[in-house]
Amino acid sequence: MLKYLLASKISRNPAQGLAPLLAPRLACLLFLACLLLAAPVPALAALDPVLAPLKAYLVSQGQSASQAETLLGGPGVHFEAKLLANMLSRKERPRDYRQFLLPESVARCRRFAQQQAPALAAAQGKSGVPPEVVVAILYIESGLGTFTGKWPVVGVLASQAVLDTPLALRRLAQVWPKRQLAYLKSPQCQERFAKRAAWARGELLGLIKIAKQQGLSPLGIKGSPAGALGMPQFMPTSLLQWGADGNQDGRVDLNHTADAIASVANYLAAHGWRPGLDRQGQYQVVYTYNHSQAYVDTVLDLARKIK
Repeated sequence: MLKYLLASKISRNPAQGLAPLLAPRLACLLFLACLLLAAPVPALAALDPVLAPLKAYLVSQGQSASQAETLLGGPGVHFEAKLLANMLSRKERPRDYRQFLLPESVARCRRFAQQQAPALAAAQGKSGVPPEVVVAILYIESGLGTFTGKWPVVGVLASQAVLDTPLALRRLAQVWPKRQLAYLKSPQCQERFAKRAAWARGELLGLIKIAKQQGLSPLGIKGSPAGALGMPQFMPTSLLQWGADGNQDGRVDLNHTADAIASVANYLAAHGWRPGLDRQGQYQVVYTYNHSQAYVDTVLDLARKIK
């Protein structure tokens, strides 16, 4: 703006000088500068009290108090009581996987396999895992990347990480189905939640490590309601252990197709996939990916149809 003012036509009469004309403009600029300096800086959101024990845990694991405060007080980070009640109160039912074996599903997978043939071939060369198995898993997990999750992963992992605290249980009880409140207070539920909380704390540390390695803010990472990431829906610790850089750009991005392909193949190979495995051997390997008989059968059946 100042450059514009100085470059504009200042006066028709040079004898008048610059000062009379510049003074009002400079005053305007000073006024605007004062407004900018006086504008309030957005404050860090107050830490949800239910997450306070998690802050102490993060500090005990090497995070500074300010780092933990910034992470847990970031935008979108709060105790997700309704989400957890919806996830954890329902009795798990067998998922219907028949949709993944429909002709249109098979056709879509075949198109993807053709388009990604170089990446699939490279992954097979390193791991021995056939392309059709990798494609089948990516299709069932995320629709080949169509739905990878929109939840802030810090928030959903932080919420699960405090499931073993009294305040979290009280908050959860407010939205828990009334007919199941007795279960929420039972020793069986508390044991289940304690295991899940310990697991989630480990995954949150993994997410922090991933963000640091990749120069990202963990607050910007999105995923599933459970905290799974990218096309193959790896949890953070799985990404750290089995993630593979398929496109050789120096980082593992599970939303990038080549990296997702390489990572799934790497995972299966690490869990025992070898060329020539019979169906039972293949079943045992894929079962480590998802402990569901229906899931494993669908992966192997879809892979056969894709081929």
